[in-house]
Amino acid sequence: MTKSQGKGINRRTVLATGAGMAAAGAAAPWLARPAQAAAGTLRAGITGYNVINTLDPGKHSLIPEAYVVWALFNGLVKFNGKMEVVPDLAESFTAAGGNTLQFKLRKGVKFHDGSEFTADDVKFTIERLLDEKFASANKGKVSEVQNVKIVDPHTVEIVTKQPFAPLLAFLTNTRTGTQIVPRKAVTAMGNDAFGKAPIGTGAYKLKSWKANESLILEAHDGYFVAGQPSMATVEIPLIAEESSGVTALKGGQIDLTSTAPFADIPTLEQDKTLKVLKQPGMNCRFVSMNLRKPPFDDVNFRRAVSLAFDRNAMVKVVLFGEGVASHGLIPPSLAWAYEAKAREMSTFNPERAKAELAKSKYAKEKISVPILTWGSSWWKRIVEVWALQVNQVLGTNFTVEVNEANTVYQRQRSGDFNGSVWGWLGPVDPDEYVGEILHTKGWRNFYGYSNPKMDELAEKARAELDLAKRGALYKQAEDIAIDEAAVLPCFCSNIHNLMTTKVQGFTQLPYSNFGDQFAFIKMG
Repeated sequence: MTKSQGKGINRRTVLATGAGMAAAGAAAPWLARPAQAAAGTLRAGITGYNVINTLDPGKHSLIPEAYVVWALFNGLVKFNGKMEVVPDLAESFTAAGGNTLQFKLRKGVKFHDGSEFTADDVKFTIERLLDEKFASANKGKVSEVQNVKIVDPHTVEIVTKQPFAPLLAFLTNTRTGTQIVPRKAVTAMGNDAFGKAPIGTGAYKLKSWKANESLILEAHDGYFVAGQPSMATVEIPLIAEESSGVTALKGGQIDLTSTAPFADIPTLEQDKTLKVLKQPGMNCRFVSMNLRKPPFDDVNFRRAVSLAFDRNAMVKVVLFGEGVASHGLIPPSLAWAYEAKAREMSTFNPERAKAELAKSKYAKEKISVPILTWGSSWWKRIVEVWALQVNQVLGTNFTVEVNEANTVYQRQRSGDFNGSVWGWLGPVDPDEYVGEILHTKGWRNFYGYSNPKMDELAEKARAELDLAKRGALYKQAEDIAIDEAAVLPCFCSNIHNLMTTKVQGFTQLPYSNFGDQFAFIKMG
């Protein structure tokens, strides 16, 4: 890879080189205000979620956490509007052989507390992620890093144990956990306190945070990009129901939302007072099964349920056509690693499903298992549609267990579930789908799937610098996992951002970016 002096590097080159609120409900606190925003204030509602546990990049794991982290922090690099990797805190980067990336850092960059950003903070950030005691869910992003060398205060080299193709993508300001944190502040505050009062280099800094309700950000006057940010304040209400976000947007209580109900999109697109952005997303939605517990410990039973529901029907009923059926986990946006052909075990086939059930050790049992989900939105609808179809085909009695989203996540991580709907939004590299979700040691593998051959293929893909060969390896790895029904892929959904016509400068990217665009926004 040649040296980048602020020019965009296309993602293919990078990888090839390794480099309606309920009328009866009480008004939410964020709605109890005049419709007209104060001058210099952007009201950006995160919809579909009301839980944020931490704003520490190294600890965050939930979608709404990422949305805010992106506004508070920077990575060494980032994706531009064309999904090209370009400098961010680095002013340039160079690949020195297959195992080393050198970054020339911007001078004069200040953290929110006024301290200067240097190469030592880069070294600290990456080594902190690697520290077993820190227990970062994003450790895998840098697991191949052997050494971080400080050449001088504004030059740093990251050396990997072997060629590691995803590394440059993993250093972007996305759901990677690699956003740069200040050594001095983290060391002085401690990890827990830092997660509640984060200090980054981003265009905005945290002013206040009301748990499960809202956050307020204020402009970082020392931000290193000239002319940014334009808005003095960003108010971020956490709106649990997507329909309530639409109500707030149309009523003038907010200016921007992070998503909307799929059923509402056609109507909203006709509203002249709104702008609706949408495109195929970098996401996967699936039913996860605890392979350590009956009945999902039996591969034939898992195959039976995989064959017993129609993914295309699910796209129509759940998404109202806003997405595509999935036969694997890698989304169409990653075209070079995406398997467009339907796989046998992820294709609706009632007769084959019954045959697989007959071969399972649970063939003569009346299976009754709860499947976890949360809220009253489309996540709940996924399980309802899935259970209805499977029960009709197989004679099972799968039920829907609704809980709070954070509780579902914690139960998944602890193994306290039989089955659950789940999905990940925002991963930018195939390794985050195959390696992290399906590999035996993948941090997103909460269900106990393990296949040595699949692991081997995923590991080879990580080290493969040729894009075509790398994509082929991921497809082979997925073939194995889908044949064993490791998880039950359902669909890849479109992503949406809605805003009033006054909002200018927001560029939507397929990983469902949000907070990283606050710096660019102006109110027309």
